[in-house]
Amino acid sequence: MLLIFQALEAILLRTVSNLSHFSVVGMNIVKKLINSYVKLIYAALYSENCKMSRGCLTLLSAMVAQGPDSARDVCSHFDFNNKYLPGLLKKGFKKGRTDVRMACIQFALSFLVAGDNALLAQAWTCIKLRLPTHQWAKRDGSLQSGELGKYSRSL
Repeated sequence: MLLIFQALEAILLRTVSNLSHFSVVGMNIVKKLINSYVKLIYAALYSENCKMSRGCLTLLSAMVAQGPDSARDVCSHFDFNNKYLPGLLKKGFKKGRTDVRMACIQFALSFLVAGDNALLAQAWTCIKLRLPTHQWAKRDGSLQSGELGKYSRSL
């Protein structure tokens, strides 16, 4: 299944690079994946296998990169409130390879690439990475725990 995800990701990234010629093909792939295979995507995303989770997140990033319409479709069909989503930020490889955490960041940033401000605001409110606030605090304590909320509300 990982090989299938990687092949679909490569196809979608190719359609993004030639969006004027292949935009319809890319959108059809995204719609088919969202409408027919979303349960399979969830199963792969929340599996214990780090490679499978990373492959699924990179596929989702490629789906969002197709453009604002596909990004809206992914954002509306994806369950950002799943209780296992914050656990993806704790998965990683010990050898320093690109891990699940990096793929999570790539997925979140792919909404920036979509180029739709309303979608960006919606995705920002939906994607709650739930990082502990102490990770953002400076050593001198100048960033307090309540300050993160005011920065995220400014979007």
